[in-house]
Amino acid sequence: MSIWLGVDIGGTFTDIVLYDEAAERIYTTKTPSTPAAFEEGVLDGIERVLSERGERADAVTFLSHGTTVGTNAVLEDDLPKIGLVTNAGLRDVVEIGDQTRPDLYDLFTDKPPALVPRHLRKGVPGRLNHVGNEIEPLDESAASAAIDALADEGVESIVVSFLYSYLDESHERRVGSLIEERTDGTAYTLSSEVYPEIREYERTITTILNEAVKVEIREYIENLETDLASVGIDVPLNIMHIGGGVLRAGQATENAIRTVLSGPAAGAVATRYASEREAYSNAIGMDMGGTSTDVSIVRDGELIRTTEGTINDLPIKTPMIDLNTVGAGGGSVTWIDDGGALRVGPESAGARPGPICYGHGGTQPTLTDANLLLGRLDPDAVLGGDVELVRDRTRELFRDRIAEPLGQSVEEAAQSVVDVSNASLTREIRRVTVERGEDPASYALVAFGGAGPLHAVPVADRLDMDGVLVPNTPGVFSASGLLVADVRVDESHSYRAADVDHEVLTDQFDELVTDVSDQLSEQGFQLDDVVLDRALDMRYRGQSYELTVSLPEPADAPIDGEMMASARERFHEKHRRLYGHARPDEPIEVVILRVSGVVESPTPDYRVDPADGDPRRGTRNVYFADRGFVETDIYARPAVPTGDTIDGPAIVEESSSTTLVPPESAATVTQFRNLLIE
Repeated sequence: MSIWLGVDIGGTFTDIVLYDEAAERIYTTKTPSTPAAFEEGVLDGIERVLSERGERADAVTFLSHGTTVGTNAVLEDDLPKIGLVTNAGLRDVVEIGDQTRPDLYDLFTDKPPALVPRHLRKGVPGRLNHVGNEIEPLDESAASAAIDALADEGVESIVVSFLYSYLDESHERRVGSLIEERTDGTAYTLSSEVYPEIREYERTITTILNEAVKVEIREYIENLETDLASVGIDVPLNIMHIGGGVLRAGQATENAIRTVLSGPAAGAVATRYASEREAYSNAIGMDMGGTSTDVSIVRDGELIRTTEGTINDLPIKTPMIDLNTVGAGGGSVTWIDDGGALRVGPESAGARPGPICYGHGGTQPTLTDANLLLGRLDPDAVLGGDVELVRDRTRELFRDRIAEPLGQSVEEAAQSVVDVSNASLTREIRRVTVERGEDPASYALVAFGGAGPLHAVPVADRLDMDGVLVPNTPGVFSASGLLVADVRVDESHSYRAADVDHEVLTDQFDELVTDVSDQLSEQGFQLDDVVLDRALDMRYRGQSYELTVSLPEPADAPIDGEMMASARERFHEKHRRLYGHARPDEPIEVVILRVSGVVESPTPDYRVDPADGDPRRGTRNVYFADRGFVETDIYARPAVPTGDTIDGPAIVEESSSTTLVPPESAATVTQFRNLLIE
């Protein structure tokens, strides 16, 4: 018997998905997360789901894990003591940053935090020019003095980042050798190894974050592997990364920055899998949790990817799924601004004290409180403590803080809060589709997370989307993505030349292919199972941004004129689609070479059987904007038979989420137990 496990750590709960290969069944559970030692919550959850199913630990043959350890370290500014060695005169680049600001129109906005304090940033003489030629030799005595000073400060690690090191890493490597010679095992990392691409600010920040997260995640992974072995689970630990694939634990530690935002990445992978099963080639994932909503895009059956993102207002440069975040979630606080306008988010009430209706002492109205007052959530399932007392308190605080300032009834104000939240979601989906030359009407909306299914239909209606798909167990849907994620390795290298040299391009691509193949071989995979893809980052000469263009030819095919002509045509086409214009007569520069290696994971073909019993659970008065309160049927989703259609208005409840089926809509249970709402 073979058991697969997917484990996704969240700030409040740890989600566990178990797939029984022999029975072709999937089971889920939730356990509280344990921030003081996240591995304890993971082990508790695994032992619980195995016990519930009567399975032995040695039956586990596959374990994939999405962790929030790295994300939390960055978001909470809980980073280890790190030193920086860079070029003389450039030590303040990491604090000055670039012209990007978190809020463009706020003259007093705070800059992102300086990851390394100024006294731990050391500049040393030595310089390369823009084509990688040395114009000033490295001052080894100054470098040695900088290393000694940082060692005396007790830094846990040293980051080395020099200008143009992606063209010639010799200066960085020499400083690395000096660190080995002059310290008692102080860890270090080179920017030319972590992110060998242009733009020194982004490269340095990414390298610092990688080293900071590495320090945090290394101990966690070691502890988790020890704990798993102690209960009899002896399988390789796969770690989800932001690129939508998994890495073995050792590789994940070295590429630690890629483990941030792994939960949303797993949700995007699950979106692709679910939409493919339901024959939707285009889909938009809407993962709405307690604090925010993450939006991902599947076009022509493939996830849209990018090479840059932000976390805590800091740039990270690494191949990743294109995730777009909106500060609207179930716990988002709603408030009236100084101009009298209603706002929702980005502040969240969190898990403690949480929304008012949780009964944990919360006093700030939230989106969850609004949905409760509208009758969309089951009071007995949501409210904490004395149900009547908490409901009255929720209503009173909502009236005093939101309804009366707006001059509305409590229900009208609650509907306004929902409308504002839906508008934020609609605006973000429009931004990632319409503003990129895509028609949202050709996409299905895959709604998941605890709050996503409550808001999906109004959002899809505003965009005239091609239906709403609510996956089975949407509250733990991201964890299921861990079971279908492929093993993926990405590498890149900058290319700096005025003209394209086919022979040089071929040689550099071959080096990247070898690097990717070696990494996968080290993880125990056969090269015959590796699918290699090459791509170029290209731009019109004089532009400051690039577009990634794939090379569909075999990865061992030499670069030639015909291949480059086809790549240029694809670049013009992509530029026209994204920006509305192209300049075919303008010269095009090649800026970065990329290679990805993928080993496809076995895909679980699981089934979910309906539960026994009557799916009807009575009725409840639910408020709708154009109708007021309407007596609405309540259904227990696990008991609704496959193939049945539920006519709106209806509320479909399950342990991890609640789905709203508005009037004039209908939800059908598909063969895969997903809800298709049209």
